[in-house]
Amino acid sequence: MPAEDEGLAPPTNEDPGAGDSMFGPDAGEPEPTAEPETPAADVTEPEGEGSPDLADVEDEGPAEATEPEEELPAEPPRAGYLVFPDNTEQPIPPSQWLIGRTDLAKFLPDPKKANEISRGHLTVFQEGDRFFVEDGTTMVQRKPSTNKTWLVRGSSRILVTGTGRTELQDEDEIDVAELVTLQFVVR
Repeated sequence: MPAEDEGLAPPTNEDPGAGDSMFGPDAGEPEPTAEPETPAADVTEPEGEGSPDLADVEDEGPAEATEPEEELPAEPPRAGYLVFPDNTEQPIPPSQWLIGRTDLAKFLPDPKKANEISRGHLTVFQEGDRFFVEDGTTMVQRKPSTNKTWLVRGSSRILVTGTGRTELQDEDEIDVAELVTLQFVVR
């Protein structure tokens, strides 16, 4: 055998019939499978006892339904916003948002009172589809504010400072140091 054809010759330590079946005497014949195939033409069924054609099957009602029923579209996720005194709206992010003096000083009628709002006065955040306000130690706030945060809900005034997180409800107002009021809305 010429040297250039050595790569194509079967190795001498293998069975000569163990080569690729594509080139063997059985080439073109399907390999046997575990289950013999039965041609559909050989199967005969007595008249009226066979499987019905799909066109003959009537809808048997919801108990036999194979397709899932149409589901109502899921309600879009709620988004919470803080409305500032100038009526600008900022969405509440899923991460904690620290609000302080630099965010609110421009809304003060007397700029000399800016130091009554802490640098990190309160934290708002979203958890799932709920929204919270907290004035205390959080991931982004080191300590509670000195001049307090209140939540005004209807005619109730709820202290937020140092009490942990408080869930916000649509139309709640957040009173920051009794100087600036933010409104929480859900859209």
